[in-house]
Amino acid sequence: MSQNTQPLHVTFGATPEIFATDSKGAFVYALKHLDGERVDTRRYDEMRFVVSVWHPREGKNIDLDKAYLELRANFSENGHWTRLAELEPVVSPYNRGESFDGWIVLPVLSGDSAFRLHGGGFQPRARLQIRASAYFVA
Repeated sequence: MSQNTQPLHVTFGATPEIFATDSKGAFVYALKHLDGERVDTRRYDEMRFVVSVWHPREGKNIDLDKAYLELRANFSENGHWTRLAELEPVVSPYNRGESFDGWIVLPVLSGDSAFRLHGGGFQPRARLQIRASAYFVA
């Protein structure tokens, strides 16, 4: 890749709140940005993905020993979703936290991708807020 390629910062966040829709607190969250769902990544080699999930109400905690976040990608418009990685919280997994904050660095695997978060182990039918962003670098 060219050394002159400027990093690309993509902030996902078309929907500020979602519901954990099943009785086990699992959800699927499509990561969308201003230009839609797909990201043109053909000029980049590496993705640095950052995510934070929290309850918008005070007094609700996330059991970081049970909560689970997974990043999946779709590499073609009609293709299937591939599991890229599980995101580990950046604090001790044996404590409860106000939020689930995680990050991961991955190689770019396609010139055009869409991303989703798959979560589980959150409070049943809980309202969650999600903030996610990705930095693509050459």
